[in-house]
Parts: sequence; structure tokens; C-alpha cells
Amino acid sequence: MNLVSGSPLTARWHDQLAPTCAALFIIGSLATIPYAAPPATWYMVLLAIVAAFVVFCGRFDRMKRWESVVIWPIWVLLGAWGISIATSGAPEISMLRSASMLLFSILFIAAQIAGWNERALRTVIIGIVGTMLVCVLDLAWQKWTGRSLIQGLDAASSANAGSQGNRNDLAVVSVLLPFSSVLIRGGNGLFLYLILAAASSPAWILSASRQTGLGWVIAVIGPFAARTSRRIAFAFSGILLAIFLVVVASSASLQQRAIQTWRGGLAERQEIIAFGAHLFWQHPLTGVGTGMYGAHYRDAAIKNWSWNGRALPKVGMPWVHSLPIEVLCETGLVGTAAILAILSGTIRRLRSSICIGGTERELAIAISTALVVVLLIGLIDFSFVKDWFRCTWWLILGLAFANGHKSSLLRSPKTD
Repeated sequence: MNLVSGSPLTARWHDQLAPTCAALFIIGSLATIPYAAPPATWYMVLLAIVAAFVVFCGRFDRMKRWESVVIWPIWVLLGAWGISIATSGAPEISMLRSASMLLFSILFIAAQIAGWNERALRTVIIGIVGTMLVCVLDLAWQKWTGRSLIQGLDAASSANAGSQGNRNDLAVVSVLLPFSSVLIRGGNGLFLYLILAAASSPAWILSASRQTGLGWVIAVIGPFAARTSRRIAFAFSGILLAIFLVVVASSASLQQRAIQTWRGGLAERQEIIAFGAHLFWQHPLTGVGTGMYGAHYRDAAIKNWSWNGRALPKVGMPWVHSLPIEVLCETGLVGTAAILAILSGTIRRLRSSICIGGTERELAIAISTALVVVLLIGLIDFSFVKDWFRCTWWLILGLAFANGHKSSLLRSPKTD
């Protein structure tokens, strides 16, 4: 066949190039989550090259689909971060700790470009679910063999968290779980979704992570409740909570964590969060600089800074353990206004997609559920310091802005 520039095959290749490369970039970024360690320099450079190619192909798309791509959230948030970095006491260090934010922000654009093609967008959703399952498998492998599958960490050194090294980082499983509901349709869709939810439950059962457990319950209820009547949703929620409590009661490690939470509440996190609020009070406009909480914490702990008579624990503490307080203390009112503007725009897009109905509604509900998990757990954990959070943050927002197109990209192909 002669592949001249105007042939149908060439036209189809051009139309699919940008979405396919976008999906490839997203999958490559997602792969850094279960790896759970700073990727090699060559890998990040390769990701950056692919990201640049995605933007290039999208910008010069022959069908002019680039006109539908929204970019302002990237400029708003990165601009706020840039101001925070420039006004910090150590801009070089703050910049170094914020470097991957620029790369992962391209996920916001890539998700929208992947939405131009049904197969590419479905590949992205499959990649999200696959990332979740690999994290669970890595943890289960550690429980079975004594060492995690990917990093080879033993249970003692990683606090029963697999390759993540921090049990609360397994909350990424709860954040990604709702997306599996988009792939499952038909009469047995809810049943299959519950099977996948059960398959992801070792993330909180084996690690005894309170944040992961809380997020898992929300992640399971959200998509299920949206597909059933209110009565069935309430009944299911009650049954799920009962099962959750039975599992907690039957596990010694989960019991211990539950008792610890009941008796101690936030424990030392009260002082950690209070110090973050103190930093915001001292630097209200632009904050202390992205990624700089840890340095200020170290100095304050040495000087025995205290709150309500309780001194800061003298340990390394690179993040605030409260996402709202972190945003306030590291980026100030400027960064907080940027986050609120982005969330407001995202919620409007999600509401529009839910009103459309069909698969757009299902994807919007999955995104909304993931966002609720992020915001609720973010009250007591999560941090923009972590690459996995930067990755999932931009991907969730990008999918929200990619959703709602009239083309109904995730619908199953029509059959005769």
C-alpha cells in the first residue's frame, strides 16, 4: 500500500499518535509508584522526552483537538510554587525538592490528550488498576516470602509496607481503586467490582494502615452507591462497615492500631501539624517554600519548640501530615488560592460529566470518589513532597478535565 500523506491509513496513524504517546507517558509515570524509590536519572529523562513529544504532537494535532485542552491549572499551581520557591530562604534546595512536580504536571495534559481516543483512555484506566494491583501483590509477596517483590525490603525495615517503606503510602491503593469500576460493566459489574475491592483489601489488612483502611471503605462505597438505589446503598454501607469492624477485631495488628487511635488520637501529629500552622502564621503570603517544612522542623525541634507543653519529637519529619496545613505553610495564601481555584474548576467539570450520564458519569464518579479519598485522608496525611502523590494528583485532575466529551470515549463499541 502506498502510504501517501492523504491516505486513510496515514490519517488514522496521525490521529492516534498523540493519544497513544500520552497513554505511554502516563503508564511510565504510574510505574514509578510501585517502584517506590527515586527512579534512575535516565528513566526520568526518558519520561521528560516522551512528555515533550506528547505536548508537541498534541499542540500540532491535525484535527485541532488541542483547542479543547485546558492548561490554566498547571500555570496557576506551578506559578504559585515558583513564587514560594523564589521567596523561600533556600530557593536552590526548595527547587531541587520540587523538580518532579514540573514533569508530573504534564500528566494533566496527557490525560486530556489520551481522552481523544477510546483505546488510549481505556489503556490509561487499565494502567491505573494494574498499578494498584502491583502494589498489593508486592505487599502480599513480602508477607509470604519475607521480602517485598520489587525492592526486596523485609517486613521489619519497611514497617509491613512492602516496597513503599511507609505503610501509609499504601493509601495510593485506596485512591486508585475507584477507577476499576469504570472497566466493569454489565449485569455482573458490581459483583466483579467487589471482587476487585476484596483483592485490594490486603493493602490495609496486612499493613494495618489506618489511612489506607479508611480510604478503602470510601473507595468501595462510592462507585457502588452511585449504581444502586439509596436504600441498597445504605444497606451495603452498613454491611461493609460491619465487615470492616469484624476484620479489625480479628487481627491483632489492626486491633492494636485501633486501640492506639482511640486512646491517643492524633498523638504526636498534633505538635507536627501545630508547628505547620505556626510556620504559616509567620509566613502567611507565600509560605516557607515548597519542600522546606522539614528543614524548619529540624531547627525548631533542636530548639525544643512546643505546643500545649508538648515538644516536637526529635526525629526527621519532612512533611506536615496534613495536606491543607502543608499547602498553607509551604506556599501560603498564594498557593492555597491556586489549589482552591483548581479544585473549584475540577468540581464543575465533574458535575457536568455526571449530568451527561452513561460512561461519562461512571468515570466522573470514580474520579470524584478518588478525590474524596485524597481530600479526607489528606486532613491527616499525604504530602506534595512525595512523587507518588504528585503523580496521582495531576492524573486525577487531568482525567476530570478529559471527561465529559460528547464523543463518549469509554463506551463499548456498537455491535450490529
